Amino acid sequence: MTTLTDLILPRLPRRPYCTDNPSQGLVIRGPDVATTKSHLQLNPSALRHWLLFDIDAPLAALTWERVNLPPPNWIAVNPENSHAHCGYLLEVPVITSPGCHEKPLRYAAAIENAYRLKLRADPGYTGLICKNPLHERWQTWFIHGHAYSLDELAEWVSLAKPSCAIEENAGLGRNVTLFDTLRSWAYRMVLIYKSANATQDLWFRALLHEAEGINSRFPTPLSFPEVRTLTKSVAKWTWRVFTQHAFSEIQRARAQKRWSEADANSVEKAKPWEQLGISRRTYYYRKKAGLLLPDGCTDAISDNSGEPGMKA
Repeated sequence: MTTLTDLILPRLPRRPYCTDNPSQGLVIRGPDVATTKSHLQLNPSALRHWLLFDIDAPLAALTWERVNLPPPNWIAVNPENSHAHCGYLLEVPVITSPGCHEKPLRYAAAIENAYRLKLRADPGYTGLICKNPLHERWQTWFIHGHAYSLDELAEWVSLAKPSCAIEENAGLGRNVTLFDTLRSWAYRMVLIYKSANATQDLWFRALLHEAEGINSRFPTPLSFPEVRTLTKSVAKWTWRVFTQHAFSEIQRARAQKRWSEADANSVEKAKPWEQLGISRRTYYYRKKAGLLLPDGCTDAISDNSGEPGMKA
């Protein structure tokens, strides 16, 4: 039978942050010591095994049921005020340094934001540490050992449109915002650093300085290990991929896309299918098949129907 300890211990960081009093700061310890503390880091800096929420309300342990969300795996309740932390275990952990895993990160951030809104959880909660559900200080409710897929979690909420689905300054939304802002800056600057014969290490340090500036503008900044991990991902990718030739190819592709969109818009405005007496769908079918006459050509095309007056 799966226990709460079975869910938590294998997924802990190698040396997690922990404390018995968050107001006095955090310390880094091995799991044997860290798990004896009342507050514990459950997620490694570059992974999200758990979606964590801080609910500061009376009867917080029952909030998920009142707002029709699936049961979290565990709930750790402060007996002094009934406030609680709860955790949803992910079947596949989400990598928070984007790279090849950008879509799952954005998807997870949108789901996390929707759950936070329904639970009315604290948007300023960073998720770096939480009430240690294994500690005797809390009244812990271990509900089940099922690990959720992102699709399962998404079935319980209505996700907004992509542009509105992520709270930029909270939770995983900060990772997405930092990544988008940082890579935009990197795209503009990497060729300048390369043309000045800068080293890759200098490029990384410049990017890290920029990332720390972006992170400092969040109401509750990300931890430095998270910022460093994300920055390293962006720095390596842009340094490897962005060359003058590659940049020229990107610009050419963007120009072609703009021209093709402009051509498509002009066709939509002209509506040539009306002049030909055919439907819009038929027009585009014939255009794709190469069956349209060149502009200015008025010769008839036989359809081989064998009607009178038409040559075989």
